[in-house]
Amino acid sequence: MRAARGVGIALLLGAVSQPALAQASRTRPSPASTPMVVDFDAAMRGLGFDPVTNDANRGASNAPNGIPDGDELALLGAVLASPAMDLRKSGGLYHGDVRAAFEQARASATIDLKTLLSTYPTAVDVTAGYVMLGQASTEAYGDMVANFGAPLKANYSLALAQGRYLAFDGDADGDGVPNVDEYRAHKAGGRVAYLRAALDPKINKPAPPIVGAGGNENPAAAQTTAKKTVGVVLYPGFEVLDVFGPVEMWSYVPEFQVIFVAQKAGTVRSANGVSVVADYSFESAPPLDIMMVPGGIGTRTELQNPQFIEYLRLQHARTEITSSVCTGSVLLAKAGILSGHRATSNKLYFSWAVDEDPSVDWIVKARWVEDGKLFTSSGVSAGTDMALGLIQKLYGLDRARLLARSLEYEWHEDPTVDPFALKALPASGKRSPPR
Repeated sequence: MRAARGVGIALLLGAVSQPALAQASRTRPSPASTPMVVDFDAAMRGLGFDPVTNDANRGASNAPNGIPDGDELALLGAVLASPAMDLRKSGGLYHGDVRAAFEQARASATIDLKTLLSTYPTAVDVTAGYVMLGQASTEAYGDMVANFGAPLKANYSLALAQGRYLAFDGDADGDGVPNVDEYRAHKAGGRVAYLRAALDPKINKPAPPIVGAGGNENPAAAQTTAKKTVGVVLYPGFEVLDVFGPVEMWSYVPEFQVIFVAQKAGTVRSANGVSVVADYSFESAPPLDIMMVPGGIGTRTELQNPQFIEYLRLQHARTEITSSVCTGSVLLAKAGILSGHRATSNKLYFSWAVDEDPSVDWIVKARWVEDGKLFTSSGVSAGTDMALGLIQKLYGLDRARLLARSLEYEWHEDPTVDPFALKALPASGKRSPPR
């Protein structure tokens, strides 16, 4: 069995401490005398999930629960691989019950995911594993597979009952310390240290409290650190699809936390008459890992707004990726962000973009353009293609295709294939159009 961070099956078996095994040997043995070895890391990768960074399960306030999914499933894997595991005396789990529940869940998943298994054969193990991690995990994963036409309808009752032990807020060894606190206390030692603590009631060191500005414990604070903050910068007169095409895609990326930012927090009216609430003002917004600037009729006003342009400059200096849709690239150009780079914009307003910064290599025939950490798309609907291209850059082509398929979106995967390019215009904005 291969595991994240180089942890193999031998180490997972060894993660159960000798005292725990000694206790298990004095109690009723499991009816299954052989280990059940399930490579959850490989199964996750078969679906395009990264077992090290993926934290899709829900915790407080629908935030990630704070334990990477690969480590959560490794806890289940260690129990399945240890037939002598019996922690009932301390109020913990029992291998026989866990194994029976997993076998039921796997049989049920085979029924529910029948139409997907030819393409994603590891989905059965992943599904059974996530269901074993409790109700919140089941709901989060169930929402995803339902988008593929495979809702979880079969019998998972035994698996769900094991959530009291295997969920992030469950207690596998019955020592009174939730699994998530065991993880926080021992994660510096890697996966093996976490599994050893989670499966030995004699190791019950709780995590130190996380103290907020007011001096109160804030355990939820640690649950958001793994996510990239994706900030969509709104302004009056933005184009709705420029925003919600990309947001629809990005909202399904577990590693992303999408927020709306505006000069002032509160309601922002779009060019289409629909109002959206900005979560943060420029002053209160957290640093953005990914910034996206939409286009719209309000672009012209914001070009004359020094506070808006300066905010783009400041955020761009620390972003991992800066992106735009439609005439949002004109705003980036005004801020000097695109100078000397390749970029694109809305075809109907292309000359406006060129005039704003002629030093930019403005590409006409492009659905979107990637240049370093810059992603710019052409008009309106092209932003959704760009958003998937960004996912591809960070998490791979299979992950982007999987998401597009789940949302029934026909993705233009090749950014140079642009059916809306005007033939009268040159391929690059640096050249003058023919007369």
